[in-house]
Amino acid sequence: MIDTAKYYDIDDSLEKLGLEYIDLMLLHQHGSDAEDKAVYKAMERAVKAKKIRSIGISNYYTEKTAKRFFADFEIKPAVVQNENHVFYQNTEFKEYAKRYGVVVESYYPLGGRGHTEDVLGNKVVAKIAKAHGKSAAQVVLRWHVQSGYIAIPGSKNPDHIAENISIFDFELTDDEMKQIAALDTGHRYENW
Repeated sequence: MIDTAKYYDIDDSLEKLGLEYIDLMLLHQHGSDAEDKAVYKAMERAVKAKKIRSIGISNYYTEKTAKRFFADFEIKPAVVQNENHVFYQNTEFKEYAKRYGVVVESYYPLGGRGHTEDVLGNKVVAKIAKAHGKSAAQVVLRWHVQSGYIAIPGSKNPDHIAENISIFDFELTDDEMKQIAALDTGHRYENW
């Protein structure tokens, strides 16, 4: 039997955060099957104890790696948090997760460490941004939302934060969505 306290102490996390509950906790990436099962079951117990509101998984990119969380546990993940951007859309997995009521949450929605300029400087994205009078970041974030992803861009800059949330006053056309879909290379920047 695996000692889940070795991997995961929810009470300690709550104490350090000074909170009564955590909104969302993720199993960050795979370990062994036994470790994943023990940690996920501990998270399920914490949901039942009202210490965590929602649970999810991160860095599970395929049906093969994620299916046990959708079928073998009492509480399905609320989200699967994965690297996702215009060059790595992983649409097939998003559609698979959707069948279970699970949403893909995109980290690195603007390309991530060292790659933001690749995404925001793309000619297709720039052309669409100009057509809407929006920034390239706004177009990319709007694409995420319209595609059914949750996007979590990070910024400490108040102007960027305000810009990132200002994506609900326009909509990309079907043709623009197809142009962005065509940017998919199927390759991630990270390899974990």
